[in-house]
Amino acid sequence: MGKKLLAVLLSVVMTLGMMTGCGSGTQENSGNDSESGSQQGSQTEENRKEATGKEESGKKTKVVCYVVNTATTSQEPIWNSIKEKLSDRYEIELLEVDTENLDTVIKTGIASGEPADIYFKQGQYLKPYVDAGQAVDLTPYLTENNGEWLNSLDQSLVDVGKYDGKYYSVPMTGVYANFYYNADLLKEAGIEIPSEWTWDQFMETCAQIDEKTEAYPYAICGLCNDFMARNALLSKSNDAGTMEAWGNAEVAVTDPLLQECLEQTKELYDKGYWYPKDGAMITTRDEVIAAFHQGKVAIIGDVNAVSGMVAEGCDFNIGIAAWPKAGKENISLGGADAYFIPSNAQHPDAAIEILKEFTSEEMQQIHADYGFAPVNVNVTSEDPLVQQFADLKTRIYGSELMYISTEMTAFWQDVLIEDYCLETNGLDELLNQMEKLRQEAVQK
Repeated sequence: MGKKLLAVLLSVVMTLGMMTGCGSGTQENSGNDSESGSQQGSQTEENRKEATGKEESGKKTKVVCYVVNTATTSQEPIWNSIKEKLSDRYEIELLEVDTENLDTVIKTGIASGEPADIYFKQGQYLKPYVDAGQAVDLTPYLTENNGEWLNSLDQSLVDVGKYDGKYYSVPMTGVYANFYYNADLLKEAGIEIPSEWTWDQFMETCAQIDEKTEAYPYAICGLCNDFMARNALLSKSNDAGTMEAWGNAEVAVTDPLLQECLEQTKELYDKGYWYPKDGAMITTRDEVIAAFHQGKVAIIGDVNAVSGMVAEGCDFNIGIAAWPKAGKENISLGGADAYFIPSNAQHPDAAIEILKEFTSEEMQQIHADYGFAPVNVNVTSEDPLVQQFADLKTRIYGSELMYISTEMTAFWQDVLIEDYCLETNGLDELLNQMEKLRQEAVQK
């Protein structure tokens, strides 16, 4: 895929929106008929206000949506369109998502008693909120009217936010790990990227890039530095028949399989293939993409959702490649950027209406026009880029060990790879810490 296939992405402004959502509690009857009647009347009035979208004073209901993510370029135009379309009923406040502190923002909002009505959160990361009773069960809404809403959505993406047979999130877009590479630089060096490649082939390619060009072979932002080990674990555990058990935290972290995957990742760093060597563990996404544009890096790892950021301002042809497989099959990490409604949200019904509008054919056509695979199955795209990413989607497996708790997620993303590659902590010590987190999560 070259620049022409990315043309639709080059013209977009890099802003996006994400949101947060709702819930309601129950009150214990005090036994006072007068007070109970007053409470019921008040609740009925609140329901009427929510249904009309307006307070008695004539003011519109304010709905807070924590939804603006600058990485997915379709989101700003979609959310601005929704805000305008529903402006007769709601005053929609769109907030920009801080992805690096997302859990802190969500937990603080929920604890305050005044959370956003809709929160952005990857469906595969929702389990801790579901287990804590902090996410609204969306199953009744999705399945009403013979499943009209559910049937309009990409089932594989909706299922990412499904726990114990119930749905807790609505997908925003599919997210799949992939490589972007400088096709011009590699062509000049006589290096080809195969459509399917193994770990050994990837390392051989890195060696060729290191020998034949001035560029670093590989880069990935610090937030995603665990991708290599996670993809390797999925692929190797699939071969061993234990992939599902790993995802369910049924396998001890000290199992030799994970150690093999971590050693592969460290090999990439130790050989000096990982940009910019000393700062590789803390490089930001913007810094990685800038280095890629400047020709300092030949291959970068990230996800499909940032394709617009990668294409913007690029003056060479870009190729897309699947992640190298460490086992016999290419099983890749992935999932769905999504939205959920917190259980104590102030306006759950309004949040549902807004999410239905987001997944409508009208709004999903905007998503497709910006080069993303739509979540509404009734919307299609002829863009080859969209088709290529759709092929990658078939490889994803969304249940991973790192999702079993927020503590385990943070350890994978912030501690494990950095401490191991920089030798801040030994591998045995790190695995023992992880095993403790696994046991704590299982016992909850």
